[in-house]
Amino acid sequence: MQNEPLVSVIIPTYNRGRLILDSINSVLNQTYKNIELIVVDDCSTDDTEKTVKSIDDSRIKYIKLEKNSGACVARNKGIEISRGEFIAFNDSDDLWLPEKINSQLDFLYENNAEISFCKMECRTPENNFIHNFPNIEFDRKISYKDLLKYNSASTQTIFGKSECFRNVMFDTRMPRLQDWDEVLRLSQKYRIFYQNEILVNTFFQKDSISTHPEKAVLAMQKIFKKHKDVILSDPAIVESFFKKKASFVCKTGKNPKEEMKMILKYNPSAGTFIKYMLAVFNLYTLFFKIKNSL
Repeated sequence: MQNEPLVSVIIPTYNRGRLILDSINSVLNQTYKNIELIVVDDCSTDDTEKTVKSIDDSRIKYIKLEKNSGACVARNKGIEISRGEFIAFNDSDDLWLPEKINSQLDFLYENNAEISFCKMECRTPENNFIHNFPNIEFDRKISYKDLLKYNSASTQTIFGKSECFRNVMFDTRMPRLQDWDEVLRLSQKYRIFYQNEILVNTFFQKDSISTHPEKAVLAMQKIFKKHKDVILSDPAIVESFFKKKASFVCKTGKNPKEEMKMILKYNPSAGTFIKYMLAVFNLYTLFFKIKNSL
């Protein structure tokens, strides 16, 4: 590896006093030592501040926002005050493997990339294995269209040159799927590579934003509006995009009639026609529940 540049790690947090210590330690205990860790507290009301300030490490910088503003505002604040040549993100309830920064920095240099993201292992709060994400089994360059078709990059796996994130900040209007929205916009300007290596353990908390499917539906609508022309130009992207949106619609208890109609229009098949008719007669949600219970 070349000379060791400063890497800024940004952790947004809100009322994660009971969890954030492990997350912070997983960053401080990296084999790569030249880091600054910026913890941006989104106006927590628990003991988050006390927990962070109890850690004796000069590499930590703690910032508390004046009002609760959301994770994207917190991440953007961290980006603004960061000093590193590279930026990485962690969540306050997730853990990095010790070699994450070293491995991703080497990978970035080797591929002449500007941004990379790795694989992560998804687990329950009780530490039971769920699955690995994303389901890509080899290193590869990831295009804008690839990312439209597959939502494959999660924030805590993203690593890249700081100038990229300063030029393309997180959209604070996104109610969910902020990481997908961010990499989609980044991919239109920068070289993004996927690294097929598990370097993060992520834990699905019961109070996570991901438990609110109605926010995901709104987020999908915003992403569609931003990238409509490209999505509709490729039948495979249409099918993948609206299948994903349909799954969120089902989780709200509604039938995804409009989503199935879009797939049928742009990528017709007998199977899609059947699913569309199930939605028309308000049966698709039942089909979705049965399918996902098997």
